[in-house]
Amino acid sequence: MTLTRYIYNGPQSGVTLRVDEARELLDVQLQPGKPVNLPADHEYTLVLLELKHLVLAPPEAKPASKTAAAPQKPGQE
Repeated sequence: MTLTRYIYNGPQSGVTLRVDEARELLDVQLQPGKPVNLPADHEYTLVLLELKHLVLAPPEAKPASKTAAAPQKPGQE
């Protein structure tokens, strides 16, 4: 099951979705302004998108790596 990250902008709610052929259950808490991971092709997700309760979340920023600056030689600035 592939999940897509969205920002939810509807009333606070919760839902249990049946996903995959194995009928796996996915419990989701929906809180206004918070990110949520949902299957993009699920009927429930499509309805929330149509109602404008979901927008794609921006990609998560990865922490910048901390690299040490090379020491400068005297007289270089």
